[in-house]
Amino acid sequence: MAETKYIVFQLDKYKYGIRLDIIKGIENDYNIVPIPIGADNMKGIIHLRGEIVPLFDLKKKFQMDYSMEGTEIQLLLAETHGMKLGLEVDAVVGILSIEEEDIKPVPAVIKNEETDYIENIIKIDCGGKPEIVLSVAIDNIMSDLDFENVSRSIEDVSSEEE
Repeated sequence: MAETKYIVFQLDKYKYGIRLDIIKGIENDYNIVPIPIGADNMKGIIHLRGEIVPLFDLKKKFQMDYSMEGTEIQLLLAETHGMKLGLEVDAVVGILSIEEEDIKPVPAVIKNEETDYIENIIKIDCGGKPEIVLSVAIDNIMSDLDFENVSRSIEDVSSEEE
């Protein structure tokens, strides 16, 4: 039976997952520089190991409140559209191997242009209790034009530093 590895994380009281092959790291210590960088839901940039990395606000995208603000926030580094993208999460739950039969397609009633970032619905076992996790398709979290604008903005910021 085929398995796919997912990193499962929490935003507010909900759990989400991203395929592990897209995630390039987890950071706990970083400073955000808030600047407008050409797309909705962008929080700013961080300087990480000599690279400028744009930071995407998942809570804003998912229209969540910031009730867990002040807790230990973690940063997932994803690779998409030829660039690194930071994603703030409230907590990383863990890395899970998910059996193929526990990965279900998104029902047609949910799937539309605004929810295109939902890749699959995953059933996980969380301490003997089954839970549903939405798998996030980072490649679809923004439009191609937004990714292009962010990439161009990051290039501009990087060239100003030189």
